[in-house]
Amino acid sequence: MNILRYTPAVLSATLIGFCGATFPVTATAQADVQPAEVTLSDTEQAMIAWVDENRQAILDELEQHVGMNTGTENIAGLDAYRDLLQADLEQLGFETETFPAPSVEILTCAGGEMAFADNLVGTIRGDSTRRIFMNGHMDTVFPASDEFQSLTIEEDGTLKGPGVGDMKGGIVVMLNALRAVQAQGLLADGHITIAFNSDEEIGSLGSRELLLSLAKDHDIGLIYEPSPPGKMTRSRKGLGQARLKITGREAHAGANHEQGVSANLELAHKVIEIEKLTDYEAGSTVNTGTMSGGEKRNTIPGCAEAYIDMRYLTAESGEKLKNGIEEIAASTVVSNPDYPEFPTVESWVVLHRPAKPPHEEVDALIAQAMGLSKLLGDEPITETNVSGGGTDGSIVQSAGLPTIDGLGLNGTGIHSSREASTVDTLIERTKMAAIMLARQIQSGQ
Repeated sequence: MNILRYTPAVLSATLIGFCGATFPVTATAQADVQPAEVTLSDTEQAMIAWVDENRQAILDELEQHVGMNTGTENIAGLDAYRDLLQADLEQLGFETETFPAPSVEILTCAGGEMAFADNLVGTIRGDSTRRIFMNGHMDTVFPASDEFQSLTIEEDGTLKGPGVGDMKGGIVVMLNALRAVQAQGLLADGHITIAFNSDEEIGSLGSRELLLSLAKDHDIGLIYEPSPPGKMTRSRKGLGQARLKITGREAHAGANHEQGVSANLELAHKVIEIEKLTDYEAGSTVNTGTMSGGEKRNTIPGCAEAYIDMRYLTAESGEKLKNGIEEIAASTVVSNPDYPEFPTVESWVVLHRPAKPPHEEVDALIAQAMGLSKLLGDEPITETNVSGGGTDGSIVQSAGLPTIDGLGLNGTGIHSSREASTVDTLIERTKMAAIMLARQIQSGQ
């Protein structure tokens, strides 16, 4: 497919998201990345052999990781998972440190704050001058109450489980790539920082500043998010989120209906107008993901709330969506002359991930990955895509760090009970990740 870059020539293309949905977008065309011609050194062949020898251990590790629930709000589960990762990094020779994430006030009828688990950072400071930043997020979208809680390996090699792609599988790839590199005596030479954050799935609201500060001190970013089968994500839409809280006036729905001001009715008007901000031609979409209001059938609802998602191709498009929602929130439709102070509307709108355009240095790494994948197995990377899904790669690249962020498993059904990958992809991507990491270390020697 054509990949998108922002130049004056404009055409219509197809955006393919992780969940398989397609959306028409308008963007500009550029020739796709082509696989690089690559050969493997004796050291790289040895790393490949190491991965093959440890195939079952890698699968067992994935089962362990997937079986630990780490929904973003499951602080205890994330704490346990972070302890596991911290032990793994220290065994590899990393110095580790935990960083608390500030809580975020939530604009809802109930009020309160969202708390986040601590983040983990590991460092190795070897002689290589190539400063490498690696990242994976510990959290998944599956809460502790979800029925989808463990890994299943089917007879045909299909892997199914919560986070198998996004991104427990990517973390297992990362850890075993590090071990393969260590087995060849190369890891101690690396200048590497690894960040495991706890809140990526809700926008990295608590870890954003940590990621930005780390990004500025490195030369290249390697992130192990999933990519669609046979593809490597080259660019991404920007992401935003918004919350609305409507306060009305409660009244008996039968005896005193005329004394009420319905928060639900005002929210309904707001949602209709907000959804109209979707512009497929511009590549901008708005989705009211959740909404709720009222407490009883027979009471005029006194409070209603909505949680809204935004996706956009350019910073200008993101600002247009943000301004549009704020403008809609600034006025009201519902009124009661006896109670003119109602309804009131509060809004919170943030563009939490910038759009991630193609980058020349990242394209070179994608070409290398494509070339390596042809040598390493039966699931080669044959093309690139632009994704509507967000990652922390967008955040760190916005700080000036060239970042390839699709180095994890091939993934399908991401964020659903159909989330799946394959054993072959797990093993092939581990080999590829080890070779690419070793090459980055050696390029600075």
